[in-house]
Amino acid sequence: MDPSSLAANLRQKIEAGLLKPGVPLRQEEVAQQFGVSRQPVRQAFDRLLAEGLLTRRSDRTLVVIGLNEQEVFEVSSIRVLLEREALRQSFKGLDERALRVARRIAADLADEDDPVRLEELDVAFHAALYQRCENKRLLRLIESLRRESRRAYKMQPKHSVNRRRFVAEHKALLTACEHRDLPRALTALAIHLLPDPHA
Repeated sequence: MDPSSLAANLRQKIEAGLLKPGVPLRQEEVAQQFGVSRQPVRQAFDRLLAEGLLTRRSDRTLVVIGLNEQEVFEVSSIRVLLEREALRQSFKGLDERALRVARRIAADLADEDDPVRLEELDVAFHAALYQRCENKRLLRLIESLRRESRRAYKMQPKHSVNRRRFVAEHKALLTACEHRDLPRALTALAIHLLPDPHA
């Protein structure tokens, strides 16, 4: 397994909550688990460090990063600023085809059971709404921050309160876009991205 594939596998485990914040990752253990030498593991770890998914402690061990409540709020607040701008830039160009794609994704999202697939659908939903934004650097910043503020998709099983809220937020955002109501869409997006203080 090459470093890119190894990093992608570990990234998926971290983002799905299978590797918890504070859990140390040791080269020899990961190398044995995947049947590879330590060199690709070291390179994969370097990528995850650069992405902000791992941190190096004073004793040189690497651990999975977890955000505290304040950090989650800070990242989410920055995401609100950036994603509202991406939506604003994309809004005039959103046509019926783009909205149809977003509707289909929203429907699939409501019925999905797999947390990994749920995240993929969430990413795709927002990408459909931001697709007319031509500022690629802005979109890359949004993707980077999304990795930092990963939602607990495994805490949103179908028919749960969290899932109903999640689906309702997407619906409110999509409805505002369908009605060409930018101020309402921007408000709905902010509500969706900011952490629920009662959760």
